[in-house]
Amino acid sequence: MRSLKSLISQSADLRVFSLGLIWSVLGTVAVRLTPMITTILISHWFGIAAVGTFGITYGTMLSASFLASSGVNLMATRNVAAYAAKDPVTAGRLAGMALLLAGGCAVTLGLLIFLFSEAIAVRLLRQPELAFYLRVISPIIVVTALNNTQIAILSGLQQFKTIARLNTIMGCLMIAAVPVGLYFYGLTGAFAGLGTAYLAGGLIAAPATTGALRQKGIPLAFRGALSQWPMITGYAIPALLASLLFEPVNWICTTIVVGNPDGLQQVGLYFIAMQLETLLLFAPQIVVQVVIPMLSTGFGEADRRRVLNILGMSIGTNIAIAIGFVAVMMLFGDWFLILFKLDPAQHWPIFMVVVFSSAVIAGALPLGQIPVSSGYMWTGLCITGGWASTFIIGTWLLQEHGALGLVIARAIAWSLQTLVYIGFTRFAIGRTCGALTAQPA
Repeated sequence: MRSLKSLISQSADLRVFSLGLIWSVLGTVAVRLTPMITTILISHWFGIAAVGTFGITYGTMLSASFLASSGVNLMATRNVAAYAAKDPVTAGRLAGMALLLAGGCAVTLGLLIFLFSEAIAVRLLRQPELAFYLRVISPIIVVTALNNTQIAILSGLQQFKTIARLNTIMGCLMIAAVPVGLYFYGLTGAFAGLGTAYLAGGLIAAPATTGALRQKGIPLAFRGALSQWPMITGYAIPALLASLLFEPVNWICTTIVVGNPDGLQQVGLYFIAMQLETLLLFAPQIVVQVVIPMLSTGFGEADRRRVLNILGMSIGTNIAIAIGFVAVMMLFGDWFLILFKLDPAQHWPIFMVVVFSSAVIAGALPLGQIPVSSGYMWTGLCITGGWASTFIIGTWLLQEHGALGLVIARAIAWSLQTLVYIGFTRFAIGRTCGALTAQPA
């Protein structure tokens, strides 16, 4: 019989996991739905080629903002969770360092995109009309990156209720501003509405973040923040390099396709397919947000049983969600295509591949957090590098097939990465937590 202490620990983990999942789902709905709503409106009002224009520009904005912040965000979430109780001063410096680095990187990337928008549009994308939209989204990169970093700090504090409230506010702002801007000023208005929503959301998130830190007894500190440089080399740099491989890869692959004949329309189809993937992975990605700090705590305590329990809860939840969504899409997928003014008979193969690859991704997502949570950041970088190489090479070989080639290459890359994650998870748990010892009765 397991000890009472073990049972209480598992019960507490289940409670944190369940409440975090519920609050995160409630708070993220509107934020995730906004690109889909915008895509539907663009497809009806302006056509699929305009969806391609929006998709390339929006993807550039997301890639740049994630590139600026994702490395430090992973570092902040993992290490704020690890140090919040045992060393609040260090946790405060880590939070300050994350904000400084994310802001600096975002300003640099936004300025580069603004200055070289013509070269990017003409030479890389081979679509000169995109230069104007690249200039429009360059300042949005900064506010998006800082907003993401504040959410990462709150995630490390396991403030899921606060995150839910902030995401609800952000989602309402986006749903109100983006379609209105699109209606009156086209794609320019849509991006302006998006930027306004992110700016307002970031300003609202700032006092919520400082308040949550203060409540935990953590002093947010910018002076001396860079003294935590080992966290940069041990976590942020490999995570940043992973984001260099992971986040912009989707953009690189669409760039390969967009220069071909009918390229904007094919990218538009792919962007719509990615809205379906976003819908299918909506809840599984929220599960991952909840378990990152929990796994970090489990690995930090070298508690093998706790790590396995958390993985079991998250993978089981994601598989159940995936099965449900696959069943729904097989029954009602035609309606989704009709919603975007697509022909089910012609375009269903693209979306069938996306549905099944999304199910694979859902099961792999919790395993993908093992390198971060266990401290094997450089190994995680190598795994991500393999995924990126597979996706890019596959897209290059299949580029003549347009959107279908993109989704097939993506599915192959994720399937191979899942197999690697399974093997690495066994290694990381055995190496970090050791053998599972019997608990006293």
